[in-house]
Amino acid sequence: MKKYLAGLLCLMALLLCLPLAALAAQDIVERWRMHEIIFYSQGDYTAPLGDAVLDVTFIGPQGTVMVMPGFWDGGNIWKVRFAPTELGIWQYETSCSNTEDEGLHGRSGSFECVPYAGDLAIYRRGFIKSEPGTRYLTYADGTPFFYLGDTHWTMPKEPFEEMFKTIVNTRVAQGFTVYQSQPHCYQGESDFQEYNLRDGLDEGDLAGFADLDRRFAYIAEAGLVHANAHLFYVTELADSYGSYPEDYLRRLSRYWVARYGAYPVLWFVAQEADNDYYGAFDAENNPWKTVADETGACDPYRHPLTVHQEAASMDKKSAHGMNASKSAFGNLPAHTWWGVQWSPSLYKSPDFKLPMDFWDNGGMKPIINFEGRYDFFWTKHFGARAQGWISFLNGMYGYGYGAIDIWAYGGSGPDWEAAVNNDRRDKITPEDKSTSWTESLFFETADQMGHMRRFFESLEWWELEPRFSNRKWFIPWWCTPWWATSYSVASQGNDVYVAYFYQDGRSTGMLRGLDRDTYTAAWFNPRTGETLPFKDKWPLLGIYKIPCKPDREDWVFYLKR
Repeated sequence: MKKYLAGLLCLMALLLCLPLAALAAQDIVERWRMHEIIFYSQGDYTAPLGDAVLDVTFIGPQGTVMVMPGFWDGGNIWKVRFAPTELGIWQYETSCSNTEDEGLHGRSGSFECVPYAGDLAIYRRGFIKSEPGTRYLTYADGTPFFYLGDTHWTMPKEPFEEMFKTIVNTRVAQGFTVYQSQPHCYQGESDFQEYNLRDGLDEGDLAGFADLDRRFAYIAEAGLVHANAHLFYVTELADSYGSYPEDYLRRLSRYWVARYGAYPVLWFVAQEADNDYYGAFDAENNPWKTVADETGACDPYRHPLTVHQEAASMDKKSAHGMNASKSAFGNLPAHTWWGVQWSPSLYKSPDFKLPMDFWDNGGMKPIINFEGRYDFFWTKHFGARAQGWISFLNGMYGYGYGAIDIWAYGGSGPDWEAAVNNDRRDKITPEDKSTSWTESLFFETADQMGHMRRFFESLEWWELEPRFSNRKWFIPWWCTPWWATSYSVASQGNDVYVAYFYQDGRSTGMLRGLDRDTYTAAWFNPRTGETLPFKDKWPLLGIYKIPCKPDREDWVFYLKR
């Protein structure tokens, strides 16, 4: 007992001798995880976006400097959200445009960044990036990122507990990697609005942002990357342009980055704003360019940024058919990937000129087929599945899937819902379009997207180069009728060939350019995920005649040295 008391007295004496700063526990933050720091202004600002600008400079243990914008969150509360990129002690200091506000200006502190302890790839490998000259997205550590998105243009309308969380959890289990969303309701419906920014940002708008906060956080904690549009529906800047002068629009863009830039995100600025949202804007002076420019300028992570394009087309007579050559945004410094809206033909081979234009004239930026036909709205399971395979084999290293009552929860407009659509393979009726999200969440197509991901991740998919209609690599032939072949083909040199055949028939063709070597061949069933292997083959004269498809459904042929 005496020894115990003596030890306790020594410990108390030691603690009394320590400075108070040493007793304060330093914040511990996992690498790449969002860390929020709160500051309190000395007074309230009547117009917080215009009356004060808060920046926080973070200095990493290796000397890395990152400046993150702070944001107002009601009353005298200001916050900064930051995700550390390096292990060790980080220092920070605030800078406020109102230098006399000692609650916001000149504040400093530190925290320790430790390794991420979980299993999510987005935190183990780091945020997504787009590197110049790299045609696919990667994690921060350089690992290729497989983009498989699920579309939610009416995300805030989804009931949080019973719908939103259920879909996020299910899509993760099905193999999706990206959640695609808009912050505002579809086509500016007046019956639902998170906030109204036309008259400035005030206390009444914060509940809407708080709701988005919990959705961004949940998506991130599930391990998904969040491809998100900014602020409001695209036409808000056309319908109420006078309410958004350039300086205010820049401050709003900065506010968006401040609230959400410390999450694993991809920016796509606005829906179908490239070129001019079908004439809503002047393409040259499109205000969404200001949003893109400011977002890129104040984002220290340089998250990949694009703008969702109008419907893709190479038709020169079309005023709004978009491609890389016609883009109004492609030359902006902030623009680093392509968000394409492409619905390739489902009854014949695609118009190869369209993906070739992005491949040849897109500045070697990553190309994502961001939006196509939606399952049980513009197409059915076959079409939704085929779009993914066609996209990946034509140089679009990413695909955004969408299903009825999820891409637009609660309906997309009475005229669209009453129409009978036809993709020339399937007819989609109003009854099909009335399918509830509780059913469409478990469409067989979602699992088939997982099959597709597993197939591509079994090989170096980022090394596959699209062969389009190049007869040096593939000739549609062999089975009858040869002219009916619908295909997309890519290869990794002449070591690996992948061919997708999707016409209603069994015709295939011939692979060319092979060496005199042993190749392993197999059929992959994109509907079930099963593989039908062949005996090893020795190509004759550099040619391999692909057998007829096993049946009239779509199939993937795979040949590997």
